[in-house]
Amino acid sequence: MRSGWYTPFCLVLAGVLLLSPIGWWGPSVAKAAPSMEPFPSFSDTVRSAGMTVKTYGFEQGNSDGWKPRGAYTQIASVTEAAYGGTHSLKATARTAAWNRAELDVKPLLLPDLEYEISGYVKLDGNAAIPSVLKFTIEQQQTGGTTTWKTVAQAETAGTSWIKLQGRYTFTGEMNALKLYVENSNPAQAYYVDEVEIRQVSVTRTNPTSGIVSGFEDGTAQGWVSRLGAETVQVSNADARTGSYSLLTTGRQKAYAGPKLDVTTTMQKGSRYTVSAWVKLVSGEQPAKVRLSVQRDHQGQSAYETVVGDTTIATGGWIHLSGTYTFAHDADAVSMYLESPEGTSSFYMDDFELSLVPPLAIEKDIPSLHGLYQGQFSIGTAIEAFQTEGAYGELVQKHFNSVVAGNAMKPASLQPSEGQFHWEEADQIVQFARQHGLEIRFHTLVWHNQTGDWMFKDKNRQPMTPTAENKKLLLDRLETHIRAVAARYKKVITDWDVVNEVIDPDQPDGMRRSKWYQITGTEYIEKAFRVTREVAGPNARLFINDYNTHEPKKRDFLYNLVRDLLAQGVPIDGVGHQTHIRLEFPTIAEIEQSIEKFASLGLDNQITELDMGLYSNDTDRYETIPEAMLIRQAYRYQALFDMFTRQQEHISNVTIWGTDDGNTWLSTFPIARLDKPLLFDERLKAKYAYWELVDPSKVPPLPAESNE
Repeated sequence: MRSGWYTPFCLVLAGVLLLSPIGWWGPSVAKAAPSMEPFPSFSDTVRSAGMTVKTYGFEQGNSDGWKPRGAYTQIASVTEAAYGGTHSLKATARTAAWNRAELDVKPLLLPDLEYEISGYVKLDGNAAIPSVLKFTIEQQQTGGTTTWKTVAQAETAGTSWIKLQGRYTFTGEMNALKLYVENSNPAQAYYVDEVEIRQVSVTRTNPTSGIVSGFEDGTAQGWVSRLGAETVQVSNADARTGSYSLLTTGRQKAYAGPKLDVTTTMQKGSRYTVSAWVKLVSGEQPAKVRLSVQRDHQGQSAYETVVGDTTIATGGWIHLSGTYTFAHDADAVSMYLESPEGTSSFYMDDFELSLVPPLAIEKDIPSLHGLYQGQFSIGTAIEAFQTEGAYGELVQKHFNSVVAGNAMKPASLQPSEGQFHWEEADQIVQFARQHGLEIRFHTLVWHNQTGDWMFKDKNRQPMTPTAENKKLLLDRLETHIRAVAARYKKVITDWDVVNEVIDPDQPDGMRRSKWYQITGTEYIEKAFRVTREVAGPNARLFINDYNTHEPKKRDFLYNLVRDLLAQGVPIDGVGHQTHIRLEFPTIAEIEQSIEKFASLGLDNQITELDMGLYSNDTDRYETIPEAMLIRQAYRYQALFDMFTRQQEHISNVTIWGTDDGNTWLSTFPIARLDKPLLFDERLKAKYAYWELVDPSKVPPLPAESNE
């Protein structure tokens, strides 16, 4: 992807495995029907926060309602190991990673309440490679699909007790809820003890309808100074509506501004519209402002742009509006106004945060991937939250391939040296395996979204081009690739090994990234060779870039790949990002590039397809004209007609996003409404979809079109 964090951005086997989700290490879900006393319904009792719902210590010498899953799996209360008391539950005779102990928790849990689930797990003997131990809940939604939520996980290769602890909430009616203990190492026995389920919320956790801040009561209505140095106060000096607005002055940093805590309003997995009006204080020069979110989780903060940099002219109110999907775990969430630079004082009025009604897909329309069966697979880019709910249903219906939009990029997987964060990537992989979807990996090497530590020398100073630093950087590269490829080599076949290495403005065509400055082109060769060694001979390895239709850039990339192939570097294909617009490039230019790389005997994949509606970087529509959406539809058809012509040379076409509500183009190159994909923000099929499926449903091409 050309730009990274711009949006807050989801093999069916025969026989018995049809009912078993497949994790990255193999089958991981089982079914059982433990017999338990029914728990009183919510209407029968009101539980207090912190109430223990159930504990399992196995001290009575039985499995206490837990059941085995797997043809040969056995579970029993044993005395050979225990975290508390004298007994624990042991799972043995496991022949696959998904063989396990599980518990029916449907009688225990109520919708829209938050629970804390904790317990201790211990391996029976040292592991040759670290085991991933998990608490997972299988959800079988009434009238819907089966999904899986990881509650807690940890890695260990030793035999010490490991504590797993996490929180869990579900919404809607469920046919089944199963809590189970996963172990990524097949055939390895484990113990579990002191499992506790606690209710930690008193009231149901449904998100509120939203927040409206008009300041007409003369108070700041919860808005405070973000950094503490700036002054945030209600003012009657100016207002968009009514008599009052919120005035922020004394800003000493660009990221200083008014902040509102929205933790109790927002719920993970929900989508919100956000709107605010901003005006500069009299005397200030034109400036830019943006609306952002800060998420705090386990002592670390992450930042997301909701409405990108928007210019405010002197003397008028400007409207900031956008959508935000609360997609990640967080202990605290706040929204705030900031600027990319400068410290101008400004007013803010009529802030609104509103819950978007639940999404639903159109289930009675043709599946997109079915149209191209036997030609090429059809993929989409997703984030972990899109493996659930309506997004997950959309992906399952229309796509047979997925790629992680951000979760597998270097900074996501290894933000600091040696500290790997696998959870979101694993969730996407498990979802794909459960539903028979191919998986593309994006990306092992990139100059963006790579931890700063990667380019620091042994003294933690920025690297300079020395022999010592070259070796250190290449060693770090190899370590990263070996860890990632080893984890996913059995389930991922297509790998974006290096991403965006070409800069046509350089004399030799090579991007002057830190990678290139320190190692020359050796990092490219190293990356492909190590990936081949670890991922195996059946892995398909790609070099990926944008604007490959431009003749100058195309030829630089062609020459690089040709030379690397001559040196025996294992490159199997070229990834063409294909972020295009309504007006350009021509279909012929894209086709010529595909044919050129095919002449080297290489596969081609369209890796990040979207079609922006604007012809420049400055226009902005409040409402997209229907004529533009019709033209977009016809251009999509022409593009896919070309893909069909070139199907011998194309193995995959991946759309960069599920829907118009989840596109990086909402904030790049500026904050504006854009609709570049096949489904709208409500997951409804657009003209672009119908032109591919049933052109009779699309109005005639507008007369002024040149298509």
